[in-house]
Amino acid sequence: MPSGKIHAFATCVTAGALAPVICLTGQPITTALGFAAGCMIGLVVTPDLDVRQRSTHAETIMRRSGGCLVGALWNLLWLPYAYLIPRHRHPLSHWPILGTVLRLVYLLAVPAVAWWVLGHIIALPVLPHLALTPLIGWGIAGLALVDMLHYLMDRIF
Repeated sequence: MPSGKIHAFATCVTAGALAPVICLTGQPITTALGFAAGCMIGLVVTPDLDVRQRSTHAETIMRRSGGCLVGALWNLLWLPYAYLIPRHRHPLSHWPILGTVLRLVYLLAVPAVAWWVLGHIIALPVLPHLALTPLIGWGIAGLALVDMLHYLMDRIF
């Protein structure tokens, strides 16, 4: 299986190579940037977040970007997810599209539940609903593509 560094390199190459291609098809630059951003989010919202006991490459990226506390909090955020997935490389986390959707739902559900719980303790405003704009859609497409690349790399190597 490829290491986290190899997956990260492939993710960066995908973002860097396909964003200009999207521009060449006549799409606005914001579309290409949304797609590239989705690819790059794949560096930290990776299928390998189903790992329970060891550090992931995503945690290393978060730690280098924001410090040890941010890396530890990132691991803590994804620990329940890791225990919800039966094992590492399970279809729920690694299959293309399914794994992407489940991680995005988890990522949105955690702060929503925390907001709901806090809302019962102190007065908080109601969360605005999240509109699925074309830019967000392109970002999700970029994330889904690098997840598919991750899956294929795990299968081939």
